[in-house]
Amino acid sequence: MKGRRFLAYALLVSLIEQAVLLFVLLWLLPSAGLRVPLGVTITMAVLLGCYSVVLTRINMRTLGQKTLRSPDVGARGRVVRPLAPRGYVRVGNELWLAVSEGPSIAEGEEVNVVRVEGLRLFVVLADDEPPES
Repeated sequence: MKGRRFLAYALLVSLIEQAVLLFVLLWLLPSAGLRVPLGVTITMAVLLGCYSVVLTRINMRTLGQKTLRSPDVGARGRVVRPLAPRGYVRVGNELWLAVSEGPSIAEGEEVNVVRVEGLRLFVVLADDEPPES
């Protein structure tokens, strides 16, 4: 039911956007002395409609995905781009921006997450112990 409700909401918002566009182009601008050709008005309405359809499809797909959750401290990952000191690691099926807590770490090495700050992971080589705080 969540998807249908969202679709109805998206269609309503799209219709309101179209109505506002037509109001501005057919009434507001002509009352200020600016005339917009009918072809331009139709083209703008079609483009706005296409834009709304594309965004609705993207949003519907996003609603169906599982929520993103940060990896726990201690989770294992593999380096995708070398950490010198920043790079990327793959934890599970997700790619994360990571910072090495020690020396540079080469691509393909396994790492442990020692800290999470926002969407950035702080990692050490899997064989190393986490640094003392």
